[in-house]
Amino acid sequence: MSDLRLTAAGIRRLLGLLEEELAAAGVLGEVHVVGGAVFCLALGARDATRDVDALFRPAAEVRRAAARAAARAGVPEDWLNDAVKGFLGRRGDFEPYLELPHLRVYTAHPRYLLAMKCAAMRLGPEFHDLDDVRYLLRHLDVRTAGGAMEIVRRYFPEEAIPAKTRYALEEILGGWGYGTEAVQP
Repeated sequence: MSDLRLTAAGIRRLLGLLEEELAAAGVLGEVHVVGGAVFCLALGARDATRDVDALFRPAAEVRRAAARAAARAGVPEDWLNDAVKGFLGRRGDFEPYLELPHLRVYTAHPRYLLAMKCAAMRLGPEFHDLDDVRYLLRHLDVRTAGGAMEIVRRYFPEEAIPAKTRYALEEILGGWGYGTEAVQP
């Protein structure tokens, strides 16, 4: 992973270059963005991210076009990557973000993003998962651990949710009441 810091404007510029490369290749691409890039682009909750985690198709063509866009922009080839595949739920929930002639971009719905962050629950200073979960709980107006787990279970089977997720949610929200009432500031 590079030390790249992509702002929302930088991501939009790269997506524009990606669209140009896809047009030159005669390909219509779809990019389903998850992770930190959603916090930058759709939520305005983060100034920058290190990369754009996404599912994209057609995968090989988008990957090649992204590499050409990276070369043009002078950024690492991994600015757009699909390494997040292991953290995706059984179904996605995405909202349209950008529609260009050769590129459609969708961002993960905040509920789906919360579920992914909870299922991954990477701990440590190099990760943003706990801060992201706190932000999303406030954004979604969820105040109980039970309510948060209801959302996570919409996307992930119970056996795929690590115990540390439940502990973290209980620590953040306290208690196991059910419902999706507002998180206390």
